[in-house]
Amino acid sequence: MGLHRHATNRKKKFAQKLRRKQTESEKMFWSLCQQLRTEGIVFWRQVVLCGYVVDFWCPKLKLVVEIDGGYHMTEEQQAWDKRREQVMKRSLGAQTIRFTNAEVYASMSDVDQTFRAKIKTRQAYLKLMPL
Repeated sequence: MGLHRHATNRKKKFAQKLRRKQTESEKMFWSLCQQLRTEGIVFWRQVVLCGYVVDFWCPKLKLVVEIDGGYHMTEEQQAWDKRREQVMKRSLGAQTIRFTNAEVYASMSDVDQTFRAKIKTRQAYLKLMPL
């Protein structure tokens, strides 16, 4: 429900373009996501959810990861981001975690640690949820 309902052809093509032209910080984070595949945790990159293109999505954990550039620091963009998060939470039960480009560049080990901790708490949370 909600996953691809609003995935227009235009949005799908835009997501494909973003996959081909990832930022350096997204490439670094994608490498981290690839390492998790051996643990059965699969992320998709630049996918349309509820009409929005998100950077990374793990359907199993219902977890969205966004790597934010500088424009995400404006009040207007933060309000838009919050609205997107609320729509995805309501429609999919998804939780969003955000890292900035600066965090990824400065300390990938800290990002990795925070990311893995979020994965563990998300796994525990979903085990407690009734079907």
